[in-house]
Amino acid sequence: MNKDDYTETLLNMVLDEIDDIILIHDSEYTLVWMNRAGLKKFGVRLEDTLGQRCYTLFGKNVVCEDCNVSTMHGNAGGSTKRIIPRTGEVYMCRSLPLYRDGKMVMVVQHLTKHKDLSNESISIRNQ
Repeated sequence: MNKDDYTETLLNMVLDEIDDIILIHDSEYTLVWMNRAGLKKFGVRLEDTLGQRCYTLFGKNVVCEDCNVSTMHGNAGGSTKRIIPRTGEVYMCRSLPLYRDGKMVMVVQHLTKHKDLSNESISIRNQ
């Protein structure tokens, strides 16, 4: 196994152990990779999602209205709270762009299940 293959295998192993959903897509929203948590949550196989647009995975036909990928500049990512129509669950979606020669080429999206802290603060105040 050469060094690049070893690095990719190791990175995939680490990302697959994360319970949050990790998606990687290109600047046209075409999925190129997803971790095991995402595959399980959406009930899909990796080979069936590659080449699909990320928003279709979410149950939409067009780019999400609140998607910040097209408005990102430089290395600054963005974070948006969004409901995933396909699951009906609320996630915090953090987008991290990768640029090459000044052009966005890849985006890593990190989706973390949103926790409604308002109920927690109410129960803490009532104790």
